[in-house]
Amino acid sequence: MNTPDVLVCGAGIIGCAVARELAARGASVTVVERGEPAEEASGAAAGMLTAQAYAEPGDPLAELGRRSAELYPALVDELASESGFDPHYSRCGSVRIAAGPEDAAAMEKTAALQEKAGWTLERVEAKRLAELSGGAIAPSVREGLAFPEEAVVDPRELVRGLRVCAERRGARFLTNTPVTGLRIESGACTGVRTPRETIGAASVVDATGSWAGLDGAAGFAVPVVPARGQIAEIDAGSARPPCVLHRDHFYLAPREHGRLLAGATLEFVGFDRSVTVSGIAGLLRRAAEVAPALAAARFVGAWAGFRPAAPDGLPIMGPTPLPGYFLAAAHFRNGILLAPISARLVAEAVLGTGSRGALAPFALARFLRQEGQDFERISALQRETRLGKIAKR
Repeated sequence: MNTPDVLVCGAGIIGCAVARELAARGASVTVVERGEPAEEASGAAAGMLTAQAYAEPGDPLAELGRRSAELYPALVDELASESGFDPHYSRCGSVRIAAGPEDAAAMEKTAALQEKAGWTLERVEAKRLAELSGGAIAPSVREGLAFPEEAVVDPRELVRGLRVCAERRGARFLTNTPVTGLRIESGACTGVRTPRETIGAASVVDATGSWAGLDGAAGFAVPVVPARGQIAEIDAGSARPPCVLHRDHFYLAPREHGRLLAGATLEFVGFDRSVTVSGIAGLLRRAAEVAPALAAARFVGAWAGFRPAAPDGLPIMGPTPLPGYFLAAAHFRNGILLAPISARLVAEAVLGTGSRGALAPFALARFLRQEGQDFERISALQRETRLGKIAKR
């Protein structure tokens, strides 16, 4: 095998997007995937491009999400023309309604900050809520926030399109090939080991989702844990709301042919992929609370996926203390949304063409102890940071 410039480990949406971006910039790329593309978090995702519903201007994740959402229209056009895959991008908008007085106060804060920053949103009352939701929202809900620029996409078709585009730009994909470790020579990462062979490369990008942190021999840990998310699919027919509905981090996301996704649970149970009675029952109950007509809808099925989560809920991207080893990890609930901008920023970091500070809020260095290249206990961080607060809901 010819030695590529960059090895990308993982062929979910982040890995495929990074490979496509690197190949477009002239790098020779090989993607190594333990299974098949989009088998894990990307394939389980709802495909929401909802950067705004809970975002506060100035927050690094919110700003990254908005930048990425702006890239999507051009991206889906390029994918359709280059690969023939239609990712079913739909700017359907989203609506957030309050779960109670405390949540209503949080919504008011969100709205005030976004209006001050010039973001597009609409404060809506009962009649307008009914129009936007196709009459789905419970009549008792009297007000909400509408975000007309929000969108949805089919994540599996999106990943297929990204892969085909990357291959047409010269990238090579090795599927069903687990990475068993990094090749480290003279204090630098120079490739990866697999059960069949060692593959050399000038740089390695770790985009392995919940499995990020490929080798303890690197001398530091990558604090990513799997956050199980269960999703239920409903055949709502004519009762399906045409937009995404949000309530207290629960969502109803439209799909084609009258289908609707209700999600998602947030459970730190390790790599247990079980779909549980309590998890799905809770989702269906909340669906009927938000949209009462869904109580009569047909249940289609359910599944679970592992969202890769860092203790603070932010991605971990960019270089590491091991030269040649880069991260594109911990995108948590936002992997589909953040793929275009993450691919651009990580490719620039690998090739040394980007701004040094572009990835600073998402650098691995935020977890490193000054004295020893180690991490605070993940459990303690989860209790104190945004990730822990979300999990308590």
